[in-house]
Amino acid sequence: MNLNKVFKNAFILLSGDVVAALLGLISFGILGRTLGVSSLGLFSVIITYVTLVDKFVNFQSWQALIKYCDRIKSNKSSFDKLMSFGLFIDIFSAVLAFSISIILCNFIADFFNWTQSDLYLIKVYSFVILFNIEGTPTAIFRIGNKFMYFSKKSVIIASIKLLLFAFGWYYSYQLDYFIYSILIAQIIGYIYFILNSLRYSDLNPLIYFNKSNVLKILRKNENFLSFLFISNIQSTLKLTTTLVDTLIVSKFIGNSEAGILQVAKQFAKIFTQISSPLYKSIYPELTSLWNKKMYNDFKLLIFKSVKFASTFSVLSYFIFLISGEFIILTYLGVDFINSYYLMLYYFIGVLIFVSSFPLSPAFLAMGYPKIPLNTTLISSLVFIFTFIFTYQKFGYLTVGISYAIMTFVWLLLNVFLFKTKMRLKI
Repeated sequence: MNLNKVFKNAFILLSGDVVAALLGLISFGILGRTLGVSSLGLFSVIITYVTLVDKFVNFQSWQALIKYCDRIKSNKSSFDKLMSFGLFIDIFSAVLAFSISIILCNFIADFFNWTQSDLYLIKVYSFVILFNIEGTPTAIFRIGNKFMYFSKKSVIIASIKLLLFAFGWYYSYQLDYFIYSILIAQIIGYIYFILNSLRYSDLNPLIYFNKSNVLKILRKNENFLSFLFISNIQSTLKLTTTLVDTLIVSKFIGNSEAGILQVAKQFAKIFTQISSPLYKSIYPELTSLWNKKMYNDFKLLIFKSVKFASTFSVLSYFIFLISGEFIILTYLGVDFINSYYLMLYYFIGVLIFVSSFPLSPAFLAMGYPKIPLNTTLISSLVFIFTFIFTYQKFGYLTVGISYAIMTFVWLLLNVFLFKTKMRLKI
C-alpha cells in the first residue's frame, strides 16, 4: 500500500516535472544560442551565487515538519501551531538570506572579478529569495498527499520562463533581460504555491505568531529545532557541492567553461526527473513506516525504489552515451560540444545519486539526521580536494571527475551506515 502510494504520488510529480523539463530544455536552448558560451557562463554564475546563499541561509522547515507533524496530523490545533512556527522560520530565514546575499556580494566581488554591472544583476535577482518561503507549504502538501500542486508550480514557472525567453530571443535582448525574466517566473511560481497551501490547509498563522505559542511548541517538541538545523545543514551541503562548482570553474578556469558546465547540469536534470519525484513522495511514507515499527516494509520500500531508479538511470546514461554528441550539436551548436565530454564523467556521479536517492530520507525518517550531514560533509571535502589537485591537469573535465569520485565515496559511507543501523533495530 505504501509502495503504491509512493509511486502514485511520484507519477503525479513526474508528469509535471517532465513537462517543465521539456519546456526548460527549450528555454535553455534559446538562452544558449542567444547569449553564447561566455555570457551563458556569467548568467549561470549570477543565478548560482544567489541560489547558494538562499540554500545556505534560508532554512526550509519541511523535513522537520513532516517528521514531527506526522504524529499530530489528526489534532488540528497542534498541527496548525507547529506549521505556523515552521512558516515563521521560513520567513525569518528568507529575509536573512536576502540581506546576506545583497551585502556579501560586495565583499567577494574582487575575488570573482565581478563588475558593477554584474553586482547590480546579482542584487536584482536576490529579490527572489524573499519569496522562497516554501518549507511549510511543502510539508502541508506532502503530508496531505496533494502532490499535484508541485507539478503545477513547476509547469507555471517553466511556461512563463519560456514565453519570456522566446520574446528576448526574438528581439535579441541581452543578459539583464534574461535575469529579469527568470526572476519574474520564479516569484509567480512561489506566490502560487504559498497561497494555495494556506488555502488548502485553512491555516491562519497570524494567530499563532506570539511568544507564548512559540514556547509551548518548543516544549512539546524538544528536538524540533535541532532536527531542523541538522537536516538543513545536510541538504545545504549537498546542494552547495552541486552549485559551488560553477563558481569554482568560473574563478579558476573561466566563464566559458562555466557555460559548458551549465549545459551538463541542464542535461543532468533528465536523470533527476525520476529521483526527484520519488524523493519528495517517499520521505513521508518512510517516516510513517518507521514510526509504526514496520521495518521490513521500510527496507522493501527502499530496495524497490533503488531498483527502479537504477534501471532508469543506467538506460538513460547509455542512450546519452550513444546520441549525446549529436543532440548537443543540434540543440546548441558546435561551440558547446565540449559539454558532451564533461557529461561522460559528470553523469556517473548523477547516476549514483539518483540510484541511491532513498538513503538520505531513510536516515531522516529513522531519526538520524547527523548521518546524512556527516556523509555529505566528508564527500564534499573529497570533491573540493580532488578539484584543487587536478584542475590544472584536466581543465573543465575536472568537475566531472571530482563529482563522480565524490558520489562514489558518499555511496560507500551511506550503505555501510545504513546496514549498521538496521542491524541494531532488527
